[in-house]
Amino acid sequence: MSKFFIKQAFAEAIDLQKNGKYKEAKELYSKILKNNPDDANAQHLISLIFMAEGNFNDAKKYLELAIKSEPNQAVFLSNYGALLHSMGDNKSAIVAYEKAILLDQKHFQSYYSLGIIYSDLKDYDRAVENYQRALEIDDSSAPAHNNLANVFSNTNNPEAEYHYKKLIELVPDQVYPRLNMANFLIKQSRFNDAMSALDELVSMDIATKEVFNSLGVCYKGIEDNENAIKMFRQALSIDGNFPLAIENLKSLGEEA
Repeated sequence: MSKFFIKQAFAEAIDLQKNGKYKEAKELYSKILKNNPDDANAQHLISLIFMAEGNFNDAKKYLELAIKSEPNQAVFLSNYGALLHSMGDNKSAIVAYEKAILLDQKHFQSYYSLGIIYSDLKDYDRAVENYQRALEIDDSSAPAHNNLANVFSNTNNPEAEYHYKKLIELVPDQVYPRLNMANFLIKQSRFNDAMSALDELVSMDIATKEVFNSLGVCYKGIEDNENAIKMFRQALSIDGNFPLAIENLKSLGEEA
């Protein structure tokens, strides 16, 4: 294959990959690799398809070949870390991400992914450190603000509220930012503040069963049991088997 046709094949394969046409994309990458077995980009891209398909062994094989071909590509090592994390090898994943960061200290995805791993490991100090480093690189990342807020919420750190508010600014039409913030405020016994956030979701007509259940908890917290029961029943009108609402009703002496 000439350089021109290889370039064309890459462009077509990448487009197929983006559109989920993995079989056709793999065929093109295989042709490129047949022509040049050491093409690191083809090795890397085909590994991402295998990863998306859940074929972790082939994904690992091709990613390791890509890293061997071009060991200074931070994105290769970062995706290798993601693969190892998916395979349950957190220790090796951390090493891969740290190597990626050594190559590119502005690599957002590596910091963000380390935050996820350390959160899973309940190493909250390191999780916070890495999420904060990620946000220094991209302060507009809604997932990073959400995950950092959740870590702060888990550790009863008041900084959670700032990141939930930032999240609401970034994705104002989503349920989870206000719901997560409300649940944090409930843990702080700030029931009226939590209720305000949840009422916004009701007024936007996007309230879920979880929203109504949390509203019920707020009313219960301010000892307005009548409205608490109404909210728990509203949650059950959406899902009649919602266990949290059922248990909350029972705690008030009511049957679902």
